[in-house]
Amino acid sequence: MAAPRRRPARRQSGAARPAPPDGERKRDATRKHLLDRALVLFQRRGVEATTMRDIARAAKLSLGAAYYYFPSKEALVFAYYEANQATLEASVATATGTPRERLGAVFHQKLRSIQAQRAMLAAIIGRLADPRDPLSALSPQQRAVRERAIAVIARAIDGAGLPAEVASLAAHALWMLQLASMLLYVYDDSPDQLRTHGLIDDALDLIVPMLPLLATPIGRTVVDRIAASLRRAGVGLPAASS
Repeated sequence: MAAPRRRPARRQSGAARPAPPDGERKRDATRKHLLDRALVLFQRRGVEATTMRDIARAAKLSLGAAYYYFPSKEALVFAYYEANQATLEASVATATGTPRERLGAVFHQKLRSIQAQRAMLAAIIGRLADPRDPLSALSPQQRAVRERAIAVIARAIDGAGLPAEVASLAAHALWMLQLASMLLYVYDDSPDQLRTHGLIDDALDLIVPMLPLLATPIGRTVVDRIAASLRRAGVGLPAASS
């Protein structure tokens, strides 16, 4: 009689994942090195004045190798957006307190996360404000990062007692406020950009207490009309998750 086959041991939840292969680690390290060098040059010279050859030279790589990892300067900026968003998500993942406190953590941390790249962002401010430009936060190319950013804000206002569609509209509106604060921040010459941080606190102190009004009959009428206008403009709100 054949011995019964042993079932493979089940991996316990939370068990450490296998380390990535050496080649993958090397590729990730090279990409990060290129991005770090590019951001230094973008901050110092601006995106437009920096060439891929400049970036390759600064990273001590051939031009072909630089293009292998990033096909354009725009791809490097895209990578910065994604890395910046991941950093923000990690930094506010454990934020606690009231919706106002959680929103404050998100907004202030977002500003701090772009502090080192203020000059770079100021140099491309025209492109950032143009929805037709791939580098704009409003462009189709940035949809994934944009939705992640709005989701962070939606989680921050969770618990404010808003119906799903109202909460979605509020999160979108607050994200637009965050964009406006970033535009101010890159030009803020006050010490540690405290002027912009103060404006954020004043704005949130005014706005957050008013959010529950959006769930009233009058507020819902306003929300419905705004949502319909956005849909007609092709900027419909995503379906709320249950």
